[in-house]
Amino acid sequence: MNKVLILILLITGALLFNTKVEALEYTKSPIRAMLYSAVLPGGGQIYNHAYIKAAAVIGLQAFLIANAVNDNDKVNKYQDLMDNSSQADFLFYKVKRDSYKDDLRSDYWWIGTVLVLSVADAFVDAHLYNYNAEKNRIKIKFEDKLLRMEYRF
Repeated sequence: MNKVLILILLITGALLFNTKVEALEYTKSPIRAMLYSAVLPGGGQIYNHAYIKAAAVIGLQAFLIANAVNDNDKVNKYQDLMDNSSQADFLFYKVKRDSYKDDLRSDYWWIGTVLVLSVADAFVDAHLYNYNAEKNRIKIKFEDKLLRMEYRF
């Protein structure tokens, strides 16, 4: 398990430190933002300089993962109690274990949902990174019942 964790941290570090100098960059790569967000919770948001969103994603994912670990421990606890119980207590422990299994399944769905939404958010934010600079180049004017549009190259 430790080798897998070290490998994940090395890959994440390589992805995060393989970026161009942000001050000189006027656009962001949506694919890179998606990959960062998929590998590391909040990574795509950090890449897009959306630090408040990154903190929200990291906090939410940490809460959901901690909740899943807690529910998994409860499932294992009640499974052990079920295996070592008398017939009278067996049904009680089985109901508790099944309840925590349902909660664990729900936790996994929420973790996946937050992951997909954070990846989509990073993708969209990367596309809209230089929106304000582009918006200033387009001028729409209304003059005497006419609509005139100017675009500066």
